[in-house]
Amino acid sequence: MNLVAAVRNSILTLLLAETSTAAPKEFVPATPPTKSEWQYFHKMTGTKLTDLWNFQVKRGSKTIGSWAWQWRLGWVKQCTIHSMPQICYTILKEALQDEAMVVRAEAATALGKINRGKPNEQVIRELSDAYRDTRNLRNGAPLFVCDRILEALHEIGGQTSLSTASRLAKHHPATSKYWSLISRSKNPSNLVIGNK
Repeated sequence: MNLVAAVRNSILTLLLAETSTAAPKEFVPATPPTKSEWQYFHKMTGTKLTDLWNFQVKRGSKTIGSWAWQWRLGWVKQCTIHSMPQICYTILKEALQDEAMVVRAEAATALGKINRGKPNEQVIRELSDAYRDTRNLRNGAPLFVCDRILEALHEIGGQTSLSTASRLAKHHPATSKYWSLISRSKNPSNLVIGNK
């Protein structure tokens, strides 16, 4: 192992180590996390996560697109737990266009939670664009990602967000029905609709 690789492994071990048990030897975002990596990742503070993200960016991983879907989903979820606006906007914007449907859905949910009661035209526009992504349809019918986007727009609130959601929901009877239910609810995340 050369000196650069040894230093990199040492830095990653320090970044990931937050408990007394042995830290994983290396964080390799292109492969699924090991159990110990996953445990460390979820115990990290916002500061440590920011350090890890910055390290990955300096290392050449400026986007999460080439990472294993588990890591992409993990970063999206961390954005709802920790206040890291400088990196989360980048992560969530990219995650809305992710190849994995579960990552797209979680990104929409995260944007709704983070922006609850704070209408932001750029976020509303990105959610609207994501809603129209053809990968969120099967045989012309909207998949659960579309419902998550409607929920996010509802949580964000404000005239622009709500009118955007209403306009998007009208494109299919299932989303129209779903929107009419959540638009009457104060907390859309408490609703359980069918198998969605």
